[in-house]
Amino acid sequence: MQLKQLTLRNFRNYTNETVLFVPGINLIYGENGAGKTSLLEALYLLSTGRSFRTPYLKHLIRKGSSYFYVQAHFEKNGVDQALSMGFDGKNRKIRSNATPLDQLAHLIGMLTIVFYTSIDSQLVEGSPTQRRRFLNIQLAQSDPLYVHHLLRYHKAMKNRNALLKGKIERGMNSYEQIMARSATYLMHKRSHLLKVLTPIARQFIKTLSDTSEELDLFYAPSIAMQYMENIASIYSKQRKKELILGSTLLGPHRDDFLISYQYKEAKFYASEGQKRACVTALKMAERKQLSEHALFGIDDFGAQIDEKRMEQIYRAMADVPQVFLVSSSRRSLKGLLYHRFFYVKSGTVTIE
Repeated sequence: MQLKQLTLRNFRNYTNETVLFVPGINLIYGENGAGKTSLLEALYLLSTGRSFRTPYLKHLIRKGSSYFYVQAHFEKNGVDQALSMGFDGKNRKIRSNATPLDQLAHLIGMLTIVFYTSIDSQLVEGSPTQRRRFLNIQLAQSDPLYVHHLLRYHKAMKNRNALLKGKIERGMNSYEQIMARSATYLMHKRSHLLKVLTPIARQFIKTLSDTSEELDLFYAPSIAMQYMENIASIYSKQRKKELILGSTLLGPHRDDFLISYQYKEAKFYASEGQKRACVTALKMAERKQLSEHALFGIDDFGAQIDEKRMEQIYRAMADVPQVFLVSSSRRSLKGLLYHRFFYVKSGTVTIE
């Protein structure tokens, strides 16, 4: 896969800008607030359907404008493709080439890019919500059926919660049956993904630390895996308690996973540098597992990381077909080859 061109109209602080990217390392640099991260944000939006900085699309519209529009031209499996999204403050329109996409789920997986953003820096010590997001985005990009079950589960749970809040048991069983079937699929896929990611992440942690340090990933579902085939009965047994509380207490929406470093939980025992190494290894393992052809984007590259660690990250990216690095300065680290520099100033991108 190769991203060739990105167009932004009235997106953040961009009026009308088209950026031409090349294979290899693309370094995007400039002062704070210039619009560097907005380029990655636009790609993230086209890849996942949402921003990593705000849950509201209206925040992406340039001040004084009534809409935004972003479009990516890329080559995938030898075929040139175009993917675009527009938003006028009320309605969102997504197109793949000339075909409208009526559901956001159809977008995911078309433009395969793994991003390392400020959200991911909290994967080790942040909330379970952030780790579930990691699992969901990874699995959604490679398995359309996962998206189907994720949406189906949350829709059924929303209806069940409405009944719980209203103290109504009638009709609840049908929603529990739907939730149980989808929960089984989601839990199985999450467990399998972590088992696959673990050995890949271990290889990257050794590259990043130059030692034999160990990293492990452990799935922590809210419902024990041995009860996975009887989830419907668990929901039924939980009703009495949940009718009092008015919400569903168990299921994939409460899942988590633990990151172990040197046989201890990284959240509590790893140093700040070791935590960053764990996250970097996890993100690079994510790209490797997703696809050898997946692209990689890193926001704020080099922040709070010394030169040696940046060189290690660079070496670990040697097999990535195209990389987008966002930095505050034009870095010239020894032995690092950048294929194109982009200087961003006040919503304008200059190729150097």
